[in-house]
Amino acid sequence: MSVFDISFYQPDGRVKQLKNQGAEGIIVKLGEQMELDEKFVHFVNDCVACGLPYGVYYVSHAHNADEMMQEAKWVNDTIYSYLGENNLPELGIWWDMEVGSVQRDDVWPDLRDAIGTMQSWYPGYDKVGIYAQYSYFTRFIDMDELAYYGIPVWVAQYKYPENSLKAEYPACHHVAWQWTTHDETQDENEWYGF
Repeated sequence: MSVFDISFYQPDGRVKQLKNQGAEGIIVKLGEQMELDEKFVHFVNDCVACGLPYGVYYVSHAHNADEMMQEAKWVNDTIYSYLGENNLPELGIWWDMEVGSVQRDDVWPDLRDAIGTMQSWYPGYDKVGIYAQYSYFTRFIDMDELAYYGIPVWVAQYKYPENSLKAEYPACHHVAWQWTTHDETQDENEWYGF
């Protein structure tokens, strides 16, 4: 399944353009630093209008467990406010772990607990996962615990013939592989599914 992720960097009309190019799903940026992405509502409405399943991602800036739980609550409240209580995104809710403040050796317990808390808020919905580069997973995440808890994994790894994280850690719950940025113009993902 071909899935693309988008944010305010992409122009209006991008969802329809991607669908016409064969997109089968879209991951829309929800926000970061507890601020809504300026095109979130627009792109979600476009996904619905085009009949495309969608997910959301949130870029974490948490420096510690308390901040990560504040972000989890903000994500939850924002999803309920804009999507409704019984309308969780089909393609998941993703913690985007790219910025410097989350690149720390003690991040895993904070992230694990925030995801566990969010999963407890959504009974039967096991689609709260982690998006990060291959190197982030192997450096900052306890891969054995990641597999044990079955937390969904969406890895970014470019210019490789395969998803190396999936090959090296087959026990993990691999959902997607971001394999290209199309020369920094549009991220594309191979979606395995939940």
